[in-house]
Amino acid sequence: MDKTLRVTLVANAGLLLEYHGTTLLLDGIYGKEGHPFSNLSPQVWQQMKEGKPPFDNVDYLLFTHAHPDHFSPEMTLEYLQHHPVKGVFAPDTRTVAESGLADFLKEQGTPCALLSQQTDRTGFRITPEITVRAFRTRHLDKQYEKVKHFCYLISFGEKNLLFTADIDYISEDLSRLQGVKLDGVFVNPLFFSVLCHRRFFKGTLETGHLVVYHIPFAEDDTMAMLPILDRNLARWSEDRGTVTALREPFQQVCF
Repeated sequence: MDKTLRVTLVANAGLLLEYHGTTLLLDGIYGKEGHPFSNLSPQVWQQMKEGKPPFDNVDYLLFTHAHPDHFSPEMTLEYLQHHPVKGVFAPDTRTVAESGLADFLKEQGTPCALLSQQTDRTGFRITPEITVRAFRTRHLDKQYEKVKHFCYLISFGEKNLLFTADIDYISEDLSRLQGVKLDGVFVNPLFFSVLCHRRFFKGTLETGHLVVYHIPFAEDDTMAMLPILDRNLARWSEDRGTVTALREPFQQVCF
């Protein structure tokens, strides 16, 4: 069987991860207004609920934190009423309980990791070849310091991908990953800018492939992130490794 690891942008920080017949959807079910990032379009949300490609075989749902541009417990409940999955990873928050999502998962017997702290070093082996590790980090901006925010280190066979979501790159150095071979690291445009200019971040991220995601689509770019991203991409030196920016719906990168 093909063991190419395919990562497809859904919107914002929403990603489909496909490997060896298993599909994970990370931060892909959300939709409330009140944030400056691109929401799922009504058409894509309908595709999800109807199980149309590329959402026809989603096995696991993962969420980094409960901000409305990453995770909607209510929409996730609606999705699961249409499409059962093999497991869910989500922060253990009041909204998860109040939405009825936690009770629904329990009633359905769906394995669910409600995260409050980091998992142990062994993580969760969800298939013989895929292991999910979640670890608690601070969210960027002091006003969000109490948010239960998680990064994911996911191993697909011998390939390790790190998803940093909205990590506070000023206070976090990711030293806990020392010695881990990272085949790909996913960072938002702010983190990429910090790495590009070699400032604020006191740790190291050694990877052959840096992927910038959590980017608004051009029509939604009210913060003018895209021109800054373009300047940083032009500044990036090839000797620091490959960099890919996921900025178009269903754009794909492979490992």
